[in-house]
Amino acid sequence: MERIDRGEDFRWRFDRPVTADDFNKLNDVAIFAGPLLSMHRTITGKELKTLIDRGGSFALVAVLDKEGFEEARICGSINMPVGRIEEDSLALIDRNELIIVYGKGPNDASSAVAADKLITLNYKHVLRYKGGLNEWKAAHGCVEGRLRLHEVKKAA
Repeated sequence: MERIDRGEDFRWRFDRPVTADDFNKLNDVAIFAGPLLSMHRTITGKELKTLIDRGGSFALVAVLDKEGFEEARICGSINMPVGRIEEDSLALIDRNELIIVYGKGPNDASSAVAADKLITLNYKHVLRYKGGLNEWKAAHGCVEGRLRLHEVKKAA
């Protein structure tokens, strides 16, 4: 495989999941040569809100650390930190279910890593909500957790 210059996202060249052969062989720690931009489909905040409002059946997965998840999360989310995706997903999510993953915000690569892991584990329908929790809160979407309880007490 040819070496790709840093900064170029090469995964658009493939119409298949990324394999070990796609890694930069000249890098001892096996990091992608380009920035981590996921190959899978994304969903916008507006589309997610529509899906929630319609009562669609899907798993909404937060890839936040434990403290971040307890602090605030999109209503109805389950938490799977990136390091636990392999173990937790098999126990909590059906492989044919629609899965929407999100992290803290648009610059948080954890949701891209989580989506890539789920695709590698042969989950069929994975979407990434790139805007994440920060965009969701800014759009006044439903949020639960300690942050929400604090805001409710403050308003009363």
